Amino acid sequence: MINLEQHGQWMQADTQTPVSLYLSLVGTKPGILLESTEVDGRLGRYSLMGWDFQLLLECFNGNLKVTVLDDRLAPLQTFHDTPFLKGIKELTRELNIIPPAELSELPPMTRSICGYFGYTMGGIFEPALADRLPPEQGEAYYALPGKILLFDHLHSRCCYLSITNDPNPGPLSAAPVEEEPLCGRITATPDRSTFMDAVTRAKKLITHGEAIQIVLSSKRQCSFTGSSFTLYRRLRQINPSPYTFYIHFPEITLIGSSPELLVKSTDNHLLLRPIAGTRPRGASDEEDKQLAAEMIEDPKERAEHVMLVDLGRNDLGRMATTGSVKVTRFMDVERFSHVMHLTSTITADLLPGRDALDVLTATFPAGTVSGAPKIRAMQIIADMELLERGPYAGSIGWIGVGQGPVNLDMGLTIRTMWIRDGVLTWQTGAGIVFDSEPVREWEECQNKAGALFAAIQTSGGGDDFTRGQL
Repeated sequence: MINLEQHGQWMQADTQTPVSLYLSLVGTKPGILLESTEVDGRLGRYSLMGWDFQLLLECFNGNLKVTVLDDRLAPLQTFHDTPFLKGIKELTRELNIIPPAELSELPPMTRSICGYFGYTMGGIFEPALADRLPPEQGEAYYALPGKILLFDHLHSRCCYLSITNDPNPGPLSAAPVEEEPLCGRITATPDRSTFMDAVTRAKKLITHGEAIQIVLSSKRQCSFTGSSFTLYRRLRQINPSPYTFYIHFPEITLIGSSPELLVKSTDNHLLLRPIAGTRPRGASDEEDKQLAAEMIEDPKERAEHVMLVDLGRNDLGRMATTGSVKVTRFMDVERFSHVMHLTSTITADLLPGRDALDVLTATFPAGTVSGAPKIRAMQIIADMELLERGPYAGSIGWIGVGQGPVNLDMGLTIRTMWIRDGVLTWQTGAGIVFDSEPVREWEECQNKAGALFAAIQTSGGGDDFTRGQL
């Protein structure tokens, strides 16, 4: 096992924000910023930023690609080019981060690898999908930061942690000038009529008993230049969410404000929060209440929600101790900037001997972005969408390392944009069921894209984009 000792100190941050600190400490270099804003406006306890990566882990041709940037981690090269799932399971067990004794109460996110799994990892987590989602096309990218800054919103302070023996993080006030982001003309795939035709075909498959629900998505793209971090700042202001993130890797940058958890484990205690049921926000409080009541009473929305709660219970049941799976909250209304959703909460206790990758294998991807039964729905999606989903509908977050209790926190990569090779891409989906109306499913995709479009619109994009008509 490789043991890396952290060195750290608490610092006052009552005049700083995670955004200002990221700009001054990381700037345009590769880095990670994970934030959380609850749906009622309260901040999550912590924000985390990480930079000066010492280890990069990627899925390449179905195998684990290991890039070591710290000589102490050289033994981990033995996992390079091993089957991805086996390799990353063993590697994370062999990597142990030891916090300073006086900072041992810090959350396990400070001792983790951070990154994302793309939707195509479904073929690696579930061999039955390998023909539709070939493992060699799997997309995953994780990094071990050499430097971390944990921002404690409760006490207006931050903790600097380093595994590289740097005594301080650097200047906390100077920030680079950000180049104004510029987005080009937006294109959509498929267009409105093609998407609605796909909904009709999906409904026929559901009628024939092939599936109960199938989640179909629409992709949008435009050219992009300038500061991706400025685009992130605009999105987080427009649509604060439980999973708000900026991840800048050498080949790809992800920007998101996701409302939904994939799975969380806190010292072997598991949590799922499925979201199913959507309405746009009202123009007034009265209209907002009317739309919420309509959503709760809608038989289609209720049936879809119950189905996905059952799917979540089954997913947790695959790795939970007997009798521990419980639905602790059911069909709550949660409001975001452009939409409202129905949410439920499911908890369970993890079986002994399981690890973080076992948890992800049992839950990936979420039923809310695939459908039910999950495997058959994903096969149909692959046959009908003919889209490369990339990061969309996968997961993003952190995985604790070492051999202690299992800790991880993964949000869904929905309400997410990514930039690769100068192209900005985002996708939104709708769950198709027996009584779906094609035009309403198209409109749901547009409503879910509202916050993303608003952020892009302020960056000059969308001259030829008319919501609902692409």
